[in-house]
Amino acid sequence: MLRIGELAARAGFTAKTLRYYEDIGVIRPDGRSGSGYRLYEDAAIERLRFVRRARGLGLRLEDIARILEIGDEGRVPCEHAMAIVDGELGRIAEQMKRLRELTRGLRALRSRIAQALESGAAGPGQACPCFEEESAK
Repeated sequence: MLRIGELAARAGFTAKTLRYYEDIGVIRPDGRSGSGYRLYEDAAIERLRFVRRARGLGLRLEDIARILEIGDEGRVPCEHAMAIVDGELGRIAEQMKRLRELTRGLRALRSRIAQALESGAAGPGQACPCFEEESAK
């Protein structure tokens, strides 16, 4: 059995993080020592490795906790995990769409700035006219 500090060191987390994970149901101590210290089985290390991998892929702790909870209930969490992953893929696709639009807008702005510099349209002491809306010109 490992105390929380030992588990934290072996799993690469802080004890504070593990206490938070315990509060939200990601991990649970397997018992307490006679003096009240949280005690964990070695299996908690693998559970924390799963959490680290899932967080690295951008999954929310709430979703990770639910996946683990389903497994703890003796059920297969794969369908739930797939729904979470599908949702994340949709969210990322929307972000990518917004980033492409932002890239187009910045490229257009850069082009207007280059034209203003070449033509001398921007003078000292005035705002760069390049930031004006196209329809305002």
